[in-house]
Amino acid sequence: MKPTLEIGHRTDVGRRREHNEDYLSIHVPDVEEQIDSRGTLLMVADGMGGHAAGEIASRTAIAAVLDSYYGDLSGGVEEALGRALHTANRAVIDEAGRSYERAGMGTTLAAAAVHNGDLVVANVGDSRVYLIRDGGIVQLSRDHSWIAEALAAGRINPEDARSHPWRNVVTRSLGGGLELEVDVYPPRRLHLGDIILVCSDGLWGMVPSERMLQIVESRSAQAAADGLVSAANEAGGHDNITAIVCRIAATAAQEETEQTLQPEPVRFQDAARRSPESWHQ
Repeated sequence: MKPTLEIGHRTDVGRRREHNEDYLSIHVPDVEEQIDSRGTLLMVADGMGGHAAGEIASRTAIAAVLDSYYGDLSGGVEEALGRALHTANRAVIDEAGRSYERAGMGTTLAAAAVHNGDLVVANVGDSRVYLIRDGGIVQLSRDHSWIAEALAAGRINPEDARSHPWRNVVTRSLGGGLELEVDVYPPRRLHLGDIILVCSDGLWGMVPSERMLQIVESRSAQAAADGLVSAANEAGGHDNITAIVCRIAATAAQEETEQTLQPEPVRFQDAARRSPESWHQ
């Protein structure tokens, strides 16, 4: 039995920005072959660049991921996500080359694929995917940012990280260069009542995870998405804010044993530079 999903979403310009460079996508296929091979794909992209180039970058990336992920049904979901994000990277680079004003544009992207009761996560940058289960919230993706790397290396402490001037500097982005490493995480079995949250840093940077958990657990998926965005705005709304909330309303895997919530990512190199057999490192 395929999982039944309740999905809510919202994106907002916030209180400090003039336009919204975030972009979201929720794709539920109506073609049986795509459903069987790829499932539902949830994505949030946070664009960067002047003259509205960030908005173009985020839209371009998501369109390219959708085209690749559902257009080529060869291989499994993990391989398809890695391939699709590399395709999106090249699409953003190509689009940036069309205009001087778009030079240097880029975007983060976080993706969550729900396929036959499994969840597969991929990301580039610091847009995030969380899993909420049994009263707990865990970040499944890993930030590709200066702050995250400094924290991991012990160069700064969490208190200093909150106000550090480089807290918004990402170390990987789609459009940042042809040499790109994409993190794709091993599948995990979903359970009845699990909630997937995909969001931009305009949410998690303003609202603590404990507060996000409180908002999401007590509301419907759409009310939760609305509540998360409202909470980020109430906290200052310093950036664009985007949230997708997906609740697993039914699944065939309810009796599965619990899995660890910190999987190691599989590294995907550019498909144009490596053969499919060598993608898994």
